[in-house]
Amino acid sequence: MTMTGCDPQLNLAGAYIPAWLVSLLGGLFAFWLCHLVFLRLDFLPYLKPLLLVYIALINLFTCLIWFFFFAAR
Repeated sequence: MTMTGCDPQLNLAGAYIPAWLVSLLGGLFAFWLCHLVFLRLDFLPYLKPLLLVYIALINLFTCLIWFFFFAAR
């Protein structure tokens, strides 16, 4: 309960948006770009458990965005 004020928030047009939500949206956008690359290069037949691969990619991109932009240094 004492750490509730430590969550980074962004002020966008007067509304406070939590940083985890911005990271998730950025991760989804990066995943979408990666999916387009997979379609263009015809990699989809090689990604067998497609749902697990996509969930892992979304998680990877979300964590990387959080680490590079919002992690305490």
